[in-house]
Amino acid sequence: MFAASLASFSPAPPVAHGAYVRHGSLEVPRGLERDFELAEAYLGRDSVMRTILDKAEHATHRIRLSGNARDNDSFDASTRTVHWDPHSALFTSEGGRQSAALGLGHELDHATVGQRIRERGGSVIDILYDTEEERRVIRGSEAHAARTLGEAQRHDHGGKSYWVSSPVVT
Repeated sequence: MFAASLASFSPAPPVAHGAYVRHGSLEVPRGLERDFELAEAYLGRDSVMRTILDKAEHATHRIRLSGNARDNDSFDASTRTVHWDPHSALFTSEGGRQSAALGLGHELDHATVGQRIRERGGSVIDILYDTEEERRVIRGSEAHAARTLGEAQRHDHGGKSYWVSSPVVT
């Protein structure tokens, strides 16, 4: 069943280039490659996340993935860098669990949406989600993938991170 669900998803073949492995337009540090490939295969089971991964790998500009061990999942639009802790899962405000892979998908959504949409939504305050841009991602791609993958959905931008051994476990 897992192999069949990936049949329509063909990620860009990785190409080693210096300290990075390129997945099309997406650059992944060599040391993060294994965790990224696990997350990519897992997220690829969801149709919306497959589209986001495809957009990241076929962007007209480079997107760089940067790994960390500081619970920092974020997107820096000025450098087009997605910061990701592959061992930081999330307890939602309501007590559910989300994988580190889903955190990566969330940040890749920010990275692949048009700049106007991201900036417009990022400048509008939202009490539960901090900004309209966070609401768009959490209630959109993140919620869709959470349902598909059997993870908890969030109803705010809160939660508490915790360590996991792999990006695909909750």
